[in-house]
Amino acid sequence: MGFSRILVALLAMIIGAVAVAGTGDSEYYGAQPLAKLAMHKASIAIDGKAQVRATPELLGLKGEDIEFVKVELQNANPTSDDWIGVFSPSKFNSSTCPEAVGDIKDQLPLICTAPIKYQFANYSNADYAKTGNASLMLQLINQRADFSFALFSGGFQNPKLVAVSNAVSFSNPKAPVYPRLAHGKSWDEMTITWTSGYNINEAFPFVEWGPEGGPQTRSSAGTLTFSRNSMCGAPARTFGWRHPGYIHTSLLKDLWPNAIYTYKLGHQLLDGTYAWSKKYSFKASPYPGQDSLQRVIIFGDMGKAERDGSNEYSNYQPGSLNTTDQLIKDLNNIDIVFHIGDITYANGYISQWDQFTSQIEPIASTVPYMIASGNHERDWHGTGSFYDTDDSGGECGVLAETMFYVPAENRAKFWYSTDFGMFRVLHCRYRT
Repeated sequence: MGFSRILVALLAMIIGAVAVAGTGDSEYYGAQPLAKLAMHKASIAIDGKAQVRATPELLGLKGEDIEFVKVELQNANPTSDDWIGVFSPSKFNSSTCPEAVGDIKDQLPLICTAPIKYQFANYSNADYAKTGNASLMLQLINQRADFSFALFSGGFQNPKLVAVSNAVSFSNPKAPVYPRLAHGKSWDEMTITWTSGYNINEAFPFVEWGPEGGPQTRSSAGTLTFSRNSMCGAPARTFGWRHPGYIHTSLLKDLWPNAIYTYKLGHQLLDGTYAWSKKYSFKASPYPGQDSLQRVIIFGDMGKAERDGSNEYSNYQPGSLNTTDQLIKDLNNIDIVFHIGDITYANGYISQWDQFTSQIEPIASTVPYMIASGNHERDWHGTGSFYDTDDSGGECGVLAETMFYVPAENRAKFWYSTDFGMFRVLHCRYRT
């Protein structure tokens, strides 16, 4: 009876995932919403009469990693295709453009980075084109830097910078955020990966953890990052580039089967002070072969979406939120998740990986979130990917293998197995 229940649940989730993915992938092929913005054509048309104001200026005063910001616009020459771009860091101009972003045969662009999100000025103000006044509520997540909100005219293909807001920042932009659980190489191991703004020469990363209600111990973490030159091409190396921060992974060993553990992410700064995350918990894996019910979720091609309605593309992305919200709602009935490729559809816009890890945090911080690499993570010309396409937007697998841990001997290949109770799950990707 237990096995049949598992089989039915698995089949239902796989069929549902294929149905969703099958209707979206052809529409989404190579079309990241941020790719619609022709930032290389941006010009400066500052209007002294236009104003953009963002409040509050300081976020996360109670430890929040996600907050909404009110953005108020006043524009003496409004048009229906005016839009707001959210930039981070808040200062963006050609003075920081590396040569790779520009065309040395012509000239460097005036703006050398894409925003992390955008929204039309008239999104919630139908009369904006008449009055020039608008108010937007935009959601920000902690992404290791401050933010500004820029008003553009000229639509997406001929953007003209009209006004820039004040800067907005989280109280600790470097805070440890968005933990992702994954199995280690043994059934009684769990890894915790997270992102912060602390390099190893600034603070020592660790996890404080232990049995629920019992003594806590600390396990150190390794730290990885990568540079623009680690990317294989545009847009990841050009307008899509944003520093990924520092990705830390800690290995928790000798877990008891089915035991509940609590944990916190920590960084000990050089002056002896600490930066902490909030407290999380997870349930350890059952012993291999143990007679028990395993509730396994398998899907692919999910992508990410914005809860404030920004970055919308052909009404495709809300399906990502629907899937995420359903998983969160049913989290007490889920033991492990397998996201089998086409993870974020960032397609070379690095900021979107932060957005994705924030979106799945309630899931990935509670149950193992095991990934595989798809064409939108790996494929790039001349890099050994199975198909010679540009589907990864220049990421060529670097983001996927750095942002998430998998128990593979060669993490770039994503071929691995993991034991979970009655199952041994094999991950193998024919496309990568």
